[in-house]
Amino acid sequence: MKVLLVVKSKFMESLGVMYLSSVIKASHECKIVALSEAEELAQRWAPDIVGLSIMTGDMEKFKALRFDKRVSVVVGGPDPTFFPEGYDWADNICRGEGEVWMMQYLSENEFFNKSFFGIDDFLWPDRTDFPNMKIRDFISSRGCPYRCRYCYNAQWSDLFPDQKGVRVRNVDDVIAEIKSTAPEYVYFQDSCFGVRMDWMTEWAEKFGELKLPYQCNFRPEQITQDRVELLNKSGCVAVRIALESATNRLRSLVGRNSVQLKKVREASELLSEYGIMLMLQNIIGLPTATIEDDLFTLECNIKYRPTYAWVSIFQPYPGTELGEQCKAEGWYKGDYSDISDSFFDTSYLEIDPVYREQLEVLQKVFAFCVNYQYLPTPEELTYQNLPKLIHKITRTAGDKKLYLNLLG
Repeated sequence: MKVLLVVKSKFMESLGVMYLSSVIKASHECKIVALSEAEELAQRWAPDIVGLSIMTGDMEKFKALRFDKRVSVVVGGPDPTFFPEGYDWADNICRGEGEVWMMQYLSENEFFNKSFFGIDDFLWPDRTDFPNMKIRDFISSRGCPYRCRYCYNAQWSDLFPDQKGVRVRNVDDVIAEIKSTAPEYVYFQDSCFGVRMDWMTEWAEKFGELKLPYQCNFRPEQITQDRVELLNKSGCVAVRIALESATNRLRSLVGRNSVQLKKVREASELLSEYGIMLMLQNIIGLPTATIEDDLFTLECNIKYRPTYAWVSIFQPYPGTELGEQCKAEGWYKGDYSDISDSFFDTSYLEIDPVYREQLEVLQKVFAFCVNYQYLPTPEELTYQNLPKLIHKITRTAGDKKLYLNLLG
């Protein structure tokens, strides 16, 4: 049997479908392809099953694909998991983690007939269709211990109570998988890396011997002296932590009450002391926010001086606590078909057009403002003023080459 798995893009490794590919290849053939090439490859290869991995906002793009009528279409991923009612056009729907579902769907041998799978039972992801990648993606755990209101984790825990919390892989298994790929750089996609200190201690002892640079995600409150020492020992070179917003009211709105500005500053200083780069993640354009709130978030980033200040514009994803509140309060009146790729571009909340333009411009210059220590005024955040603003920011640092590149 031939199975074609379709992802939106192959710009980076897609671990979900790569894990599925390993399961399928235990007894069948499988290929992973980008959405833009799916119809052409399906015509040449003639698969029996096509699996579509779909995120919220992308359904129409995948629904528009046309395959031979004999092909069975299976949909999975975040959107079908939480909103299966929109997929009556598919032959089958896979909700949640796909490995066990796919095993049952294709069951023909003893491996597929196992009744229970712990996190260390799953085969390593199949990287055949992602060759020559210098950066390789991995997970050392599944799940997240937190319930941020803009995220699906709370809904996931309700749907799949047996997968609640964090399931951590065996250190030796993670290291063996990494060794098998011989990467130049390792990126861990875990929501929160190294949540258990006993695991972190073993990890530092064993992985540190490989001297492989890696990057991972943490919450600010996880960044303690002990953990940073272990990160340094194990070869970690970069960490991502999320501030989201510097305004207490907005951090409470997104369920980040426990994140204090003082702790973010201390985390930044501690990581810098050990030479570990920091990406500080932020959200602007949150419900009820003002441009002054967003500029305060920028100001705090300027003070904390992360290696890179990452910023997105809030999107009210359906089914999340905050997304549903946006609908109930009348802050969002759309149908979610427009929010798939918009978190770097614009806000679809019901906000003043002047503020929307300010958000869009601020998102474009946010990282440069942090890098060059420049805090713009609200009046400077217009598209008409953008060339002058970029010139003003970069001229402060004397970087004429960057200025010219930004202007195209």
